[in-house]
Amino acid sequence: MSEPKRKGDDKRPTYRIPEGSAWSKAWRIPAVLGGVGLLVAAYGYVNDPHRFAFSWLFAFMTFLAIALGSLFLILGLHLTNATWGITVRRTSEIFASALPVFALLFVPIAMSVLSDDPARHEIYPWVEENVHAQQEQREEHGAHVGEHEHEHAAGGEHHSSPQHAAHESAVRSKLGYLNVPFFLIRAVIYLTAWSILGLFFFFTSTRQDKERGLALTKRMQKLAPLCTFVFGLTLTFAAFDWMMSLEPAWFSTIYGVQYFAVSVVSALAMTILITLAMRSGGLLGEAVNTEHYHDLGKLQFGFLVFWAYISFSQFMLIWYAGIPEEASYYHLRWWGGGGGYQLMGVALILLHFIVPFFLLISRNTKRRLPVIGFAAIWLLVLHVVEVFWLVMPYANVQPVDESAVDPLRAFGAEATMVQLHWLDIACLLAVGGTYLAIVLWQMRRYPLIPVGDPRLSRALNFENA
Repeated sequence: MSEPKRKGDDKRPTYRIPEGSAWSKAWRIPAVLGGVGLLVAAYGYVNDPHRFAFSWLFAFMTFLAIALGSLFLILGLHLTNATWGITVRRTSEIFASALPVFALLFVPIAMSVLSDDPARHEIYPWVEENVHAQQEQREEHGAHVGEHEHEHAAGGEHHSSPQHAAHESAVRSKLGYLNVPFFLIRAVIYLTAWSILGLFFFFTSTRQDKERGLALTKRMQKLAPLCTFVFGLTLTFAAFDWMMSLEPAWFSTIYGVQYFAVSVVSALAMTILITLAMRSGGLLGEAVNTEHYHDLGKLQFGFLVFWAYISFSQFMLIWYAGIPEEASYYHLRWWGGGGGYQLMGVALILLHFIVPFFLLISRNTKRRLPVIGFAAIWLLVLHVVEVFWLVMPYANVQPVDESAVDPLRAFGAEATMVQLHWLDIACLLAVGGTYLAIVLWQMRRYPLIPVGDPRLSRALNFENA
């Protein structure tokens, strides 16, 4: 039952996008770009299915990171009872509310592993390994022997060297986990869990806009610990399934944490950028001011350092151990691609960490809105570069020379020159345009800050020490 209208309620700002304003129509721009991207991507799916699969995965993981990072920011604010972030929480809630669209955007990835065409499902090598394993099982029972021998003759002997036999053995030991039915079941679990979490916090918060009171706040805070556990578990295994299994013989227990750091850094950058844009458009007044951007800058700086720490820890532990089959991950990105991926790696160190580190370390720069806005744009651009660096080296790999002296080459693959493809842009437009169109469409329907949160006055009057 909603509370009766209190005196002075009529004078409260609504923080809504006015009908007929430019912001009320802003969703049309990404919608058009997304439509064009989908058409071009569909053409690429038909004519270059191999590149399409990688380009779509690259775009999917790029924008999924922003949505998941936004969900974490909501959970973090409820876990810590941080009243300063109430005015910026709605932006994260709207970005997380669009998580269900990723279930639809995941369809091309599901189709790639279900397809009988090797050009379409070779994005994940373990799919082909499952096929070989099933063929060998049938051969043991005396079935399809001729067909099996013909395919091996066409594709080359599978156990062509001791190194490759060891590589195949490592992959086959994981086929109980890396198989198509279980892969798709896990994907349904991840996408369903994220959709439920995103919609729950969004609709509970917008319901509070009308009902007011602390009851809904307490409910969200009570459920936040359990939701955080579900979020962390599903994000980690999704990173394992959708990105780490591109090289199924390689593994890293830090990989899921690294993608988590990527998600939070990019979500904070997007939150800063969008709220600055709405503030300059007169939609937020002083509800999000220098004090709030100061704290957002602190979080941005902290998670940027965390991202660097996790990324360095993964590299250092693999380098220190010196195990060839583990080093193949960095070998591909350092020696492969004709130096292009090596250049990207150096750029991520210098441009994704060192430059924004010194840009955000000062209290003064975090309180200068043009500076923190520039840093947000900078980090979002580097976010796209990083996901490209994580996914795309596998798009153009070639078998290594088995006679090479370097033992690292026996376990990895050699990437050809870095190729920026028109499908990469098309898929970014398709996925990003679809996602952002839904986000901007949602913004025009609800208040841009949680006007019903009873702690709102504390957020509006927040000051840093």
